[in-house]
Amino acid sequence: MSDKPEKKEAAPAPAADDKKGADAAHGAGGGGGFLTKLPVLLGGVMVIEAAILFAGFKMFGGVPKQATAAELSKEDAKGEGAKGEKGEKGEGKGPADKKSITEIHVVDDFRSPNKVSGHYYFYNITIVATAKGDAATKGDPAAKVKDGIEAHGALIKDRIRTIIASSDPEKLGGSVEPGLETFRRQVKFQLDEIIGDGLIDEVLVPACMRYPGE
Repeated sequence: MSDKPEKKEAAPAPAADDKKGADAAHGAGGGGGFLTKLPVLLGGVMVIEAAILFAGFKMFGGVPKQATAAELSKEDAKGEGAKGEKGEKGEGKGPADKKSITEIHVVDDFRSPNKVSGHYYFYNITIVATAKGDAATKGDPAAKVKDGIEAHGALIKDRIRTIIASSDPEKLGGSVEPGLETFRRQVKFQLDEIIGDGLIDEVLVPACMRYPGE
C-alpha cells in the first residue's frame, strides 16, 4: 500500500455564490439604466404637455390682439372730435347750431277786412315764420327767409290781405278751426312761392283778433 495521502477533488462550491453575485450585479445594472433614462422621459412628457397647451390656446383663445399706434390715434381723434363739438359747459357748437329753429316775423298787427259773410269785419293778425339756422348767419335758411321778407314785404302783405278777404269768417274766428290750419297753410304756400320752397318750416299765427267794421 502506498503511504501517499489520497487527493480529494475540490468541489466548485463558490459557483452558486458567483451566480448570485452576477444576478445581483445584473439587477444593479438594470436599475441604474432606468434611473438614467427617467429625466429624458420626464422631459419628453413636459414637451408633449406644452405642445397640447399651445394648441389649445391657439384653437380656443387665440393670440391676444395688440393695439397698434394707428388704432390708438383713431381713438384719440374720436375723443377730440366729440370734445370739440361741445363747449366748455357742454353746449353744442358747429353743425349742431344749424338745427336750431329761428322765428322771423312776417307781419305784426296787420289789419285787413273781410265781407264774405255779408258782415263787415276787420282782422288784426300777427304772422311768424320758422326756419332752421340763425337769421344773422349768411347761407342759413333763416337768413334767406328774413332777406326774402324784407325784399318782398309789400307783395307778402298783398297776398295775406287777399287770403283774409276770401276766407270763411268762421274759420278765421277760430270756432271751426281753432288752430287756423287752412289760413296757415295758405300763407305758407304764398311765402314758399315768393321766398323759396323748402326754406320755411312752419307758419305761426300768435294773434288773430276780429273787430266789427260796421
